[in-house]
Amino acid sequence: MNHDVKWREATKPDAVYMQTFTCTSARPKHGKDGVNVEHQVQAFFRQYAIKQTNRARDERLDGRLMIAEDSKGIAAAYAHRLLAPQEYPEELEIPVNCPVRDLCFLAVAERYRVTTGALYPEASAPGALADEAINEALWDIKVRAPDAPRIYVTGLVDYRNAASLRMLTRNHFDEISRGCPPPTVDNRLGRWMRILH
Repeated sequence: MNHDVKWREATKPDAVYMQTFTCTSARPKHGKDGVNVEHQVQAFFRQYAIKQTNRARDERLDGRLMIAEDSKGIAAAYAHRLLAPQEYPEELEIPVNCPVRDLCFLAVAERYRVTTGALYPEASAPGALADEAINEALWDIKVRAPDAPRIYVTGLVDYRNAASLRMLTRNHFDEISRGCPPPTVDNRLGRWMRILH
């Protein structure tokens, strides 16, 4: 399904515009479970996405930040970058000439999301724009390495983020490990992966 959105690469002048991206109205939570996961994703896009993408480019890790826009503003966004060999997940044996890319963050504007079983007018099916966004991201990743025999796409997801877990499962990602090694050491994170041929 195609929504009436247009994708483009975000650039440094979009830093202020990114601060308008709203993917949750949930209030930040503090306590034993820490900060609300959706709030962390929103904070990334609002405050850090442009800087981190530029830093990845400076380090020759081909950082990409893409946004989808509709008549109301930013409808979805994703960020991905090439991993340096020393960053490869320990549990993976990566063949030569097969890049590994980290799908750092992906989010859909709150107006496209399902709330308490009801659909917003812009959304025609639960997760439809999220599926479109992840497929757009996978296409973007694939065209960046057209001669690679395989591309390993990985990402860390908090197990409390049920919507993201459903989206990854629908789109043929598999969880390959739970918990992060040092320095992150967060047992709430699982590493998910899909191999593109």
